[in-house]
Amino acid sequence: MHFQESQLATRIQPSQTVALTGLVAELRRQGKDIIDLGAGEPDFATPEPVCSAAIAAIQKGKTKYTPNTGTMALREAIAANLQKEYGAVYQPNEIIVSNGAKQSVYNAMLSLCNPGDEVILPAPYWVSYPEQIAMAGATAKVVVNPDNDDFKLTPARLRAAISPRTKLLILNSPSNPTGTVYTVDELQALVDIIRQHEFFVLADEIYLKLIYDGVQTTSLCAFPEIRDRLILINGFSKSYAMTGWRLGFAAAPLPIVKTMDKIQSHTTSNACSISQEAGLAAISGNQEAIEMMRQSFDERRRFVHESLSRIPGISVRLPKGAFYMFINVGELIGRQGNGKKLNSPDDICQHLVANAGVALVAGEAFGSMLHVRLSYATDMKTLQAAMQRLEKAFGEMMA
Repeated sequence: MHFQESQLATRIQPSQTVALTGLVAELRRQGKDIIDLGAGEPDFATPEPVCSAAIAAIQKGKTKYTPNTGTMALREAIAANLQKEYGAVYQPNEIIVSNGAKQSVYNAMLSLCNPGDEVILPAPYWVSYPEQIAMAGATAKVVVNPDNDDFKLTPARLRAAISPRTKLLILNSPSNPTGTVYTVDELQALVDIIRQHEFFVLADEIYLKLIYDGVQTTSLCAFPEIRDRLILINGFSKSYAMTGWRLGFAAAPLPIVKTMDKIQSHTTSNACSISQEAGLAAISGNQEAIEMMRQSFDERRRFVHESLSRIPGISVRLPKGAFYMFINVGELIGRQGNGKKLNSPDDICQHLVANAGVALVAGEAFGSMLHVRLSYATDMKTLQAAMQRLEKAFGEMMA
């Protein structure tokens, strides 16, 4: 029987970051020396106390189904942490644990959006947002935010994007792919506008523990005036180097959480019981590992920015959070690479992985035709080698 993609599958594109991981693995299997600066994955090991808690959970037989929304102990710990860190009061039944923050985002989309609804999506954006919006049947209203505004959604651009069809605003701070961080004052200015309208806000704060240069920021849950319309998304992957454990959560008003619970009950059911025990140890235990990783990321951030800033033909802003550089390669578009005209960021990335052995992610995946994303979530020795290769490759393009 002939297979034809469903209409839903036809409307969406595969994740370019996931595809790049597969490409790098295949090239390495072929014996090629590839430095992967594409993956958004900390290179650190999961902290030992977290691993020990998981092992203990297995030994104690905690290998059965948990409540669909997550164990009460973990949800209580998340609620306690939100109150301690940001003064936000959530009950455990206003929190749902999922298989990664990505699932939490998608559950929220499916819970809120209908065909015809608009979702305000600041660009550059994380690769999965527009596809998840499409899968939920809604329409992405993309708002482009340029380099010279540090890629930030301004109050003026937010006002201009709001329409009677607006159902949801997505705000990702710190940002993937740019590392942009909104200050408290900038968040307040957006909150003041949000309060005047009837739409929800999805705050993806998965990188909120990775802040540099003493930037004064906070969680959107610290603004009680939008408590009734906020869906807060976070998780354990980035802060605790727990990417493979697949553990995230959402905190939201009870009716929204109940709807997300209903949807999750028919897809994955509960997150892995062992991962939940590990997450409980992570959020309840000593937080020194987070600071150690943050300091290492900060050192790498400064090194990579200084190295890239010396290369003619490209420009990059110093990000204040996460572990990404969003490099403007607009001056290189239309130039030659190994005898081939480079017409887009994707062409540049294909050239770099084939000829320089460095994997970056093309800006098209993030809503930009001028940029490529570099992840500095790897060790300094590897980054030093990568910078040498990139300096040579970019130099050849400019010649």
